[in-house]
Amino acid sequence: MPEAYNPEEFNVEAVLEGQRMTKEERYAQMIDYMNTVPDYNYHNGIKLIELADNYAACKVELTPETMNSQGMAHGGIIFAICDDAAGYAAAFIDRRLVTQGGNINFLRPATGSYLIAKAEPVKVGKNISIVESRAYDDQDRLVAHATFTLFYT
Repeated sequence: MPEAYNPEEFNVEAVLEGQRMTKEERYAQMIDYMNTVPDYNYHNGIKLIELADNYAACKVELTPETMNSQGMAHGGIIFAICDDAAGYAAAFIDRRLVTQGGNINFLRPATGSYLIAKAEPVKVGKNISIVESRAYDDQDRLVAHATFTLFYT
């Protein structure tokens, strides 16, 4: 497991300081970094797999720990991956955010080996953003649709 992480010590600008990078290189560096932070996502197997302007995608492997007693992905892991993708899609390098609220509609049982959540902002505001997330199973079937309100701290 990576060493202890202190979010107050993380400064993206310091990480990038003095480096001339393309936007794609910065996004790749952020993906690598976010997938090594020993936080909730790390411990639950949620990985950031794509990051671009106004877009993010996360993936989680479905394991016995992520399933409910009926052998389907637990609603909590589906909500979590949608929330994470939404947060990354609305994030800016110089601004932190938290989820203010979220609503999810589960559309079909999530089975298979993994889930992918894809998110895009509907509206990015000064203090809050509204983001839509969609979760898909390993056969690219839509299993959930969620909308999140994110607050910039």
